[in-house]
Amino acid sequence: MNRKGLLVTGVALAVMLGMGLTAVVPGVGVETARAQDQAQGTLANQFFRVDFTAEPDGHGTTRITGYVYNTDGRAADQVRLRITELDASGITLANYVEPMLETVPALGRAYFDVKVPDEGLSYRVAVDSWNTVEEGSK
Repeated sequence: MNRKGLLVTGVALAVMLGMGLTAVVPGVGVETARAQDQAQGTLANQFFRVDFTAEPDGHGTTRITGYVYNTDGRAADQVRLRITELDASGITLANYVEPMLETVPALGRAYFDVKVPDEGLSYRVAVDSWNTVEEGSK
């Protein structure tokens, strides 16, 4: 390749990287996302347990209902659930983050009812994020 071709290729690559189009290169950024999910999931798993059922509604969405159990001595509000749609072999097809409408009481549980825009074979549901309610707060 001549110098002009190398320059054009270099500029195109720099523009793509600058625009955040790193997905063009397989594997770039994937491990970071997995590491963040695992670290956050580990902390959430220390405080929360999720029991749920997932039922297709026949209209292209799935209704996921269940309870989030809080083992912490402090309530949690603004809880967001990460719903992972899986294929038959357990490979992630999609992720959805949906808010819970209720506060999860300290050492208690709260009900959730959310819909996701697919009728997947299976799902995994975990607490993605939350705010801890300090004692005496509303």
